Amino acid sequence: MLEYIINMWDLAVQGDRQGIWFWASVYTFLICSYSALFQSLIRTWPSTKGQLMHLGLDKFGSTMNFSEQDYMPEALYTYQIAGKTYQGKRISPWIIVASHNAQFVLKKQLAKVETFADNKVKIFYKPSNPAKSWLILPSKFGITMTILISLLPALSYWLEFYS
Repeated sequence: MLEYIINMWDLAVQGDRQGIWFWASVYTFLICSYSALFQSLIRTWPSTKGQLMHLGLDKFGSTMNFSEQDYMPEALYTYQIAGKTYQGKRISPWIIVASHNAQFVLKKQLAKVETFADNKVKIFYKPSNPAKSWLILPSKFGITMTILISLLPALSYWLEFYS
């Protein structure tokens, strides 16, 4: 196995397609596996109610052409844990930037934020570091998609070079 890994490294250094594909597959697998694990851990975080100060879309980048403008969701909220006040701005572990014509994706994401009367909002926070928080928990579907994305490059590598 070690010999195969060394061989793939040598191929990648030489610019060979198989070596590059192999290491891209390994990289994708590691990053997505970490992401899936992180998303799963977030699903166990406790929640509290906080004060929503802002929730909406913000322009991302600048352009002179209206139809080429990109947007991303934006939030600002405060909450208290053990008597200490925190301020958060994260909405979801999934960072999404959308074009002007795809704003509906962002609006759908924002609709998943659980709100209450008097601008109260449900906030999920990390127990060991309450300053880290989100308004939306990762879904089981999102975690499953992350796992599938982690496996697709390895599967395509195997199909391309060993089938």
